[in-house]
Amino acid sequence: MLKKQYRLKRRQDFRRVYQRGKALKNRAFVLCYRHGGGYQPKKMKSQNKRSDPSTVRLGFSVSKKIGKAVERNRVRRKLREACRLELTAFKPGYDYVLIARQGAKAESVVELRRRLLQTLQEAKLAQKPAVPILLADKEQIHSSN
Repeated sequence: MLKKQYRLKRRQDFRRVYQRGKALKNRAFVLCYRHGGGYQPKKMKSQNKRSDPSTVRLGFSVSKKIGKAVERNRVRRKLREACRLELTAFKPGYDYVLIARQGAKAESVVELRRRLLQTLQEAKLAQKPAVPILLADKEQIHSSN
């Protein structure tokens, strides 16, 4: 589970990424991203991690085209886990939204991680070079599903 400081929850934040950000597509998802720049809402009572420009915030969108609620939630969980495992690969100071596509239903978490790293490298947003996912990681993830 992603910690609150890494989540993008408000509709306003999602819209800002969609309207002013850039996007890259692949078979499993669309990665939309926008430089966050330390955005701080007007009615924020205390200094929060959300306003910190060095954090990464992630949002996930899975439409009804993917399937019924069970399938959508499964796809969302897989995307969230792939992002959690590769959290250090995201360039800080950006807001990211992953929009699931039909191909995400058939993909495993390991394959989603691989696609995520490739997409981040395409966008020149990868913090670290792509590290091959170890066979032990693959077996561990498959045994937990």
